[in-house]
Amino acid sequence: MNQKTQKGVWKRTLRLFTNIKIPWPLYILQVILGVVSTKVALLYVPYETSLKMGTLEDGVIPGYLFYMLLAVVMQIIASVPAFYASSIVTRNLQNKLISRSVHLPMKAFEKNASQLVSWITQDCSYADGLLTSIAGFLTGLVSVYMSMDTMSEIDTAMLYAVPVLLIYIIADTWLEGKFLFLRERRGRRASAELTAYLAEHLGFITQIKQQHSRKEEIRRGRQAIQRFYRADLYQAFLTLVVGVIGSSAISSFLTIFIFVMGVPKVNSGSITLDELVAFQSYILIVYESLSSLPGIYTSLMYSNGQLFYIANLMSEKEEVYSRSRSMDIPDADISFEHVSFSYEENEPVLRDVSFTIPKGKLTVVAGPNGSGKTTVFKLLERFYTPESGVIRFGGIEAEAIHLQEWRQSIAYVLQEPQLFNGTVRDNIAYGMDREVSDEEIVAAAKLACADEFIRELPEGLDFVIGENGSRLSAGQRQRLAIARAVMLDPAYLLLDEATCNMDVYSEKSVTKALLRLMEGRTTVMISHNMEMLAYADQVIVLNNGVLEAAGTRAEVEAKSKTLKQLIDADK
Repeated sequence: MNQKTQKGVWKRTLRLFTNIKIPWPLYILQVILGVVSTKVALLYVPYETSLKMGTLEDGVIPGYLFYMLLAVVMQIIASVPAFYASSIVTRNLQNKLISRSVHLPMKAFEKNASQLVSWITQDCSYADGLLTSIAGFLTGLVSVYMSMDTMSEIDTAMLYAVPVLLIYIIADTWLEGKFLFLRERRGRRASAELTAYLAEHLGFITQIKQQHSRKEEIRRGRQAIQRFYRADLYQAFLTLVVGVIGSSAISSFLTIFIFVMGVPKVNSGSITLDELVAFQSYILIVYESLSSLPGIYTSLMYSNGQLFYIANLMSEKEEVYSRSRSMDIPDADISFEHVSFSYEENEPVLRDVSFTIPKGKLTVVAGPNGSGKTTVFKLLERFYTPESGVIRFGGIEAEAIHLQEWRQSIAYVLQEPQLFNGTVRDNIAYGMDREVSDEEIVAAAKLACADEFIRELPEGLDFVIGENGSRLSAGQRQRLAIARAVMLDPAYLLLDEATCNMDVYSEKSVTKALLRLMEGRTTVMISHNMEMLAYADQVIVLNNGVLEAAGTRAEVEAKSKTLKQLIDADK
């Protein structure tokens, strides 16, 4: 997903709130309590004015203390629904974003995976700002009416200060909104980049130490922190500018403006000095209320900056799982017909590739690095769609078959198995949509030649394997991944360099497990080990994204120079 411009950002941000459940009763309660709080503030002003003027009549001090305490209590009470509403909206957006993430097409996910942690854990917490502003807007409308009604009892002519105040607020809001958008977008981007760097690089601490690259990593870490620091300074500067042109300046301006208008009226006897001081307090309440009206624009710009990347991600189309055909049909050959594909425009990875994967047979895909072998697997899993050509299952286009059913029929064993920081049991049973017994797990482990080492672990099936299986050897991790594939009982099996980077013992153990797993299944294998060709019913050779040869091993060896080179290199 390329970074989108500001065009359409309002629409994308607002669409976020149509996709999550919003606790409207809490916001309504927030408005009601806000109006009550304003009413208390208006009742508080006469007592405050009497104290300022030194008029200490009976009841002034008790009244002042009572309404001051009541105002504090109301502020606390009014903040309670806002607190709960904010937490609920954050939680609902995080749930939605997690759901959206796992349903994204692979292309969109791979480009944003490293930053998703920051977006989910940090940026989602800013989603409540706009909704709070809407509640403030409604509260402000009622508050302005109540305040102006009280002010009109003092002097109607002085109400002309309100339109002047409104013009200033509108101009200030527009400028503030621009600043806030720039500030938050840059801040969110810097924060996400720093989080992504730390999550990725600190996760490879073993490699950092082994490669003696501590100084290099410190340098890169400091660069990431420096970018965050600069963004932080940028945010602080814009915050200062917004503060100066906002409340700091207007408070002084209003005081001067009201007294310039009011002193002549006091001198003429139209109003008293007490009423002028009270009017000045009322106008500040009006300012706070009026500020909440155009504040929706400010909050939207603020939210646009904070939620910019989340809004872009949420605007991505999800994978379509429901298609026109079911997978509940007899196993069949899978064929590529004139398939071309590229990850980036004008950089083809596969070009006009055609071959057939026979059902119930083992097909080995060979070729040098970068020839397109793994891309074939990604197309078979339907992580991506061919740019041209078609993949067929028997006589049916694969794209017409329900996506969930298609993937459930395929097990994909990666070169680097992806394991979770949980127990052996949890990792073997991962992906099962039913309760799995220990007997089933042990049976799968036996088929994967993993039962022996599992029994030797301190807690057996309850042993916690660490992040990505860090407490296991490479061979043990791979056999655990194979046991997971056995549990799924797939009709089709994809093996991507499943014995790569292993010692001789581990490779033999994993190969034995794979041969057991392949029995009776349609299997496609990418392997650096040319000895696996002895088991192949078909060999496909790719070179630079083009099909060089396909057929039995003898047929392909006779036609493919690339295969001969690979066999010679493996001797």
